[in-house]
Amino acid sequence: MKRTMAIALMILAVGCGKKKEGEPSATTSEPKPTDKAEPTGAALPESVMAWMPKGAAEAWQGAWNGRLTLEMGGTHSMAGDPAAIEIKGDKATVFDGKKEHQLGFVVESPCTVRFDQALTEGSMKGGTAYHHKQFVMKDGKLLAGEGAAGYRKGKTAIVCTTGSGGGIYVVPEAGDCLVWEKKFDKWESKKDTCAWSQADGKDVLTLGTGDWATKVTADGDVLANDQFMQFVKEGLHEKAADYAAAKAWVTEKVKADDPGEQAKAAGGKVGDTSTIVSLHASYAADKSLKGKPLEIKALFLNSSSSTSTSGGTTTNYYSAQLVDSKDQTKFTLSCETKDEVKGFKQYDKVIAKGTIGESFGKPSLVDCTLTKAR
Repeated sequence: MKRTMAIALMILAVGCGKKKEGEPSATTSEPKPTDKAEPTGAALPESVMAWMPKGAAEAWQGAWNGRLTLEMGGTHSMAGDPAAIEIKGDKATVFDGKKEHQLGFVVESPCTVRFDQALTEGSMKGGTAYHHKQFVMKDGKLLAGEGAAGYRKGKTAIVCTTGSGGGIYVVPEAGDCLVWEKKFDKWESKKDTCAWSQADGKDVLTLGTGDWATKVTADGDVLANDQFMQFVKEGLHEKAADYAAAKAWVTEKVKADDPGEQAKAAGGKVGDTSTIVSLHASYAADKSLKGKPLEIKALFLNSSSSTSTSGGTTTNYYSAQLVDSKDQTKFTLSCETKDEVKGFKQYDKVIAKGTIGESFGKPSLVDCTLTKAR
């Protein structure tokens, strides 16, 4: 599954922040500072700091085969992009397969860490992107991922969540739970509803109500939702022998996932645009092909159409998917046409003419015309 990263979701330190619905509780205005040894960034509320697991900061030190999306914009895996990470104190060196990045690192709460990325390019230059991960310490081992995770002591609990409505839930023995969030380097809270139940013989804690409610399941004193445990199961953040080994791992991983490398492995030739697989290989190596005219012979695979309405105006979109052969359907070319595609059967020989464009990081043909070929 892929995601398109939006800068506005990640840039929290350049001056704008949107306040969530619901007013903070009157008893939670200013968090009290703490002299605990664990690094925490801004001073944590005492009710949150009380849950800090022993040895958390030390457990994060060293080299990791991990996932961390550092590029703004573009299409990325929901799990994040492969990254070699080396943490030393409050600094992290991250290699994304192409270049190294120097980031700040902090154990921000009992179940979240934060990587701080200074932005040096683009319209957000001078700002900071904050990248969070959830974690728990279980039987002395660090488990990290994305989702919701935390701890419990009987019916009291702390859970760190992510995504829309994310925050740090502190659940008391009785009464309303509190959701803590840091806004402009200051922790604030609001009341919410949290409830314990049982499912399949396990204790389940539901945080919030309605469509945005989060459910975490207990495994001993550790709490986690399905998404977090799936990330752990897939080994998306694991200890590496050293930073060199982590860099070698991410280099191979990026190479295997790179569309251009995949196209070359399938027989595509860089510099050749006479076949779809070679067009993929060539475009990955040279994005200046975008905007250039192209005529290509291929096979018709299928067609699609969609509509969108904005400001009372409805726009129709039509396209055909083309392939090189019946045996090579992994690499397709979208032929985006002005009119509905008609009169073609699957695997008909066609000639497509248009201008090279880009769709989800791969080449396409815009202003495309399609005719049958002999």
